Amino acid sequence: MLNKLKNYYKSNVLLKVASYNSVSTLIRLISGFITSKAMAFFIGPSGMAITGNLSNFMQSIESLSSLGIKNGVIKYVADSKTEKLQLKKVISSAFLLVLFIAVILTSILFVFSDLISQFVFKSGDYSFLFKVAALIVPFYAFHIFFIAIINGLQKIKALVQINIIGYIIASLLIVFLMSKQQLQGALIAIVITPLLLFFTLFFKYGFVKQIIHNIDFSLISTEYFKKISSFFSMTLFSGIMIPMVYLLIRNHIIENIGATDAGYWEAMRKISNYYMLFVYTLFGMYLLPMLSEAKTDSKFRDIIFHFYKSLLPIIIIGFVIIYAFRVLLIKLVLTNDFLPMQQLFLWQLIGDFFKIVSFTIAYQLQAKRMIKLYLFCELLYISVIYFTSIYLIDTLGILGVVKAHTVSFIFYTLLMLVVFKDKIFVKKHAKKNIK
Repeated sequence: MLNKLKNYYKSNVLLKVASYNSVSTLIRLISGFITSKAMAFFIGPSGMAITGNLSNFMQSIESLSSLGIKNGVIKYVADSKTEKLQLKKVISSAFLLVLFIAVILTSILFVFSDLISQFVFKSGDYSFLFKVAALIVPFYAFHIFFIAIINGLQKIKALVQINIIGYIIASLLIVFLMSKQQLQGALIAIVITPLLLFFTLFFKYGFVKQIIHNIDFSLISTEYFKKISSFFSMTLFSGIMIPMVYLLIRNHIIENIGATDAGYWEAMRKISNYYMLFVYTLFGMYLLPMLSEAKTDSKFRDIIFHFYKSLLPIIIIGFVIIYAFRVLLIKLVLTNDFLPMQQLFLWQLIGDFFKIVSFTIAYQLQAKRMIKLYLFCELLYISVIYFTSIYLIDTLGILGVVKAHTVSFIFYTLLMLVVFKDKIFVKKHAKKNIK
C-alpha cells in the first residue's frame, strides 16, 4: 500500500508540484497572518482600507513594469527549453522588452506623482511614495523577468526557495515599519517591498548567472518580441484594470458607507488571498506550463479534469473548515475590532470556489494566446463585477460587495463553459453520435 502511494506520488506531477508549493504557501500564510495581525493592531480597519488602495495601485504598476510578460515568458521558455538557440532568443527579447518599459514607467511615475496621489488617496500628501516607487520599478521588472524564466524551466525547488525568502523578508519589513510609524510605515513598506524581492534572487545566484549568460542582443528576435509583448494586452485587463476596479469599488464603499466597512472588506480579501495562495501558485507553476505544452483538445480536457479531481474535494473541505471557524480565524489573524466582518465569509467562499473552477479553464486563453477572446471575456467580467458591486453595495451595504463577487464568478464560470464547450464536452457529443 505504501509503495503504491509512493509510486502514485512520483508519477503525479501535479502532486509533486503541490507538495513543493505547500511549503512555500505555509510560509507565506504564516508571514501573511503576522502582517495582518500587525496591521489590525497598528492601523485598524480604516487604515487597512487606505493600504488596500495603495496595494491595488502597486499591483497595477507591477504588472505594467514587466509589460505583462510573465505568462508570455513562462509559455515560450516552456516551449523552447530543449532548444538552446530558441531559448536564448526568447530570453534576450524579453530582457530588452522589460528594460524598455521599465524606463518609460519610471519616468511617468516620477513626473505625475502628485496626480497619482490624488487619484489613489484623494490627497497630494503621499506623492513622495510614488517618487520612491518610480525608482524601484526597474528592480521589480527584472525580478519578474528572472522568476518567469525559472518558472518556465520548471525549476520548482529554486522558485519555491526564492519565494519563501521573499515572504519572510517582506513581512518582517512591514511589521518593523508599522511598529515605528503606523500607517505611514505600512505605506512605505508596500512601496519598497519589490526592491527586497529583487535581492532575494541572489540566494539562487547560480540560476541568475545562467540566465544572464543566455542574454545576447544579437539574438533579439522580432518574432518573439511581438509574441511576448502581445501578452501586454491580456495584462492590461487582468493585472491592471482589475486592481483599479477594486480601488474604485473600495472608494465607493468609503464614500457611501465608511472607511471602517471598507476595511472589513479589505481584511476579507486578505484572508481570501491567504487561503487561495495554494491554488494561485499552482495555476502559474503547474497549470500554465502544462496547458502551454498541450497540443490537442483531449490533452487540454485531461489536464482540466485532473486538476479538478485532484484539488476540488480538498478545497471544498478546506472552505467548510474556514467557514466553521471564521470567528476564531478573525481573532487569530486580526483583532476583535474586525468581528463584524464574519458576515462576509459565506459569499466570499462561494465566490472563491467558482473563481477556481473558472480560472482553471480560463488559463487556456493565456496558454494559447487567444488574445481577442481573452480581452472580450475579461471586459465582460470587469463590467459585471463593477456594476453589480456598485448596485448591491447601494442596496445591501457591505454585504453587497461579496455577493457581487459570487455573482461575477458564477457568470465567469458559465462564460468559460460556453467558450470551451466543444473542447470540454467533446466526449459526450462523440458518444451520442456513435449511438
